[in-house]
Amino acid sequence: MILINIALAMLSYQTPDSSAVNLLVGSYTRQGNPGIEIIDPKTRKTVHAVGQSQASFQALSKDHQYLFSVHEEVDGKGAISSYKQEKGTFSRLSTQLTQGDAPCFVLFREASQTVYVANYLGGNLSVFQTKAGQIQPISQNIVYPKPSHAHMAVVMPDGAQLVVTDLAADKIHVHALLSNGLVATQYEDVELPKGTGPRHMVFNSSGDIAYVLGELSGTVDVFRIYANEFTHLQRIVIDQSAGNPNHASADLHLSPDGKWLLASNRKTQNSIRVLAVLPSGELRDHKEVLVGKMPRNFQFDPSGRYVYVASQGENRIQKFAFKDGELSDTQEDIEVKQPVAILFLRK
Repeated sequence: MILINIALAMLSYQTPDSSAVNLLVGSYTRQGNPGIEIIDPKTRKTVHAVGQSQASFQALSKDHQYLFSVHEEVDGKGAISSYKQEKGTFSRLSTQLTQGDAPCFVLFREASQTVYVANYLGGNLSVFQTKAGQIQPISQNIVYPKPSHAHMAVVMPDGAQLVVTDLAADKIHVHALLSNGLVATQYEDVELPKGTGPRHMVFNSSGDIAYVLGELSGTVDVFRIYANEFTHLQRIVIDQSAGNPNHASADLHLSPDGKWLLASNRKTQNSIRVLAVLPSGELRDHKEVLVGKMPRNFQFDPSGRYVYVASQGENRIQKFAFKDGELSDTQEDIEVKQPVAILFLRK
């Protein structure tokens, strides 16, 4: 049993101004591109670039002063770098090895100024303390039993646990968080059906529902978090392509108003699945929208009116208008080589 004390808090939703942000795009660098690009969504032009190899995932501090980015390298070269922003440009502060190959996700926890990195091929969680954005030498290296592909780290809504999705083990590892940001080395597991391949997960604003995307099963599992337990409510298929069992579902996000869950599929279908969120937290299939090749990552803009989809296989980011569960292509593509991660940076 996992002891979790969820603080339920219904959040009011207000529409931010989408014109006040630029796109921060991370990419693979096999085609000679810089790795991190700041792009004005109006002009669709790069206004600042940072050279970093295999910059496949980023995180920003709450004030957008500090940027953290993984180097998804192998052969002992997996690393995490930090940058400081000054008037829209970023300068590098520090780099540390993650002691794991193919780091694919980074999380920055404000409360303790701690960085957590999931290493896909290393099968480990790297924990770093920071000081004014400077990443200190590694504090913890949690190596999970084989087979393990750590894919994402996220703080539970109660702020007291850190969970790590393990794609190879079909588990979610739940660590207690210490006050200094380190994690308990003893952890509990939430088990999913064999072959699920849990990749990413999100929580609703109340903190009592978790959605887990299965990369290998092409599904989303819905859990209620109540009375200190994960209770499975539903499994819904998001990759409904026929005749191809090799699913590669990638990403999922709730709309800012919490009424819709979107999830991406790669290889088999190259699509975004739109799901309605019911009052119970369960999902109802709404529609599927075909997008560019290899949609590894996508994001709602802060207003919730637009969805940007990184089509890694077509060297472009597509912009879709979103309203009442409907996605429509604005035909305002942004050219970026091998884009794989999108954030929004305040201007």
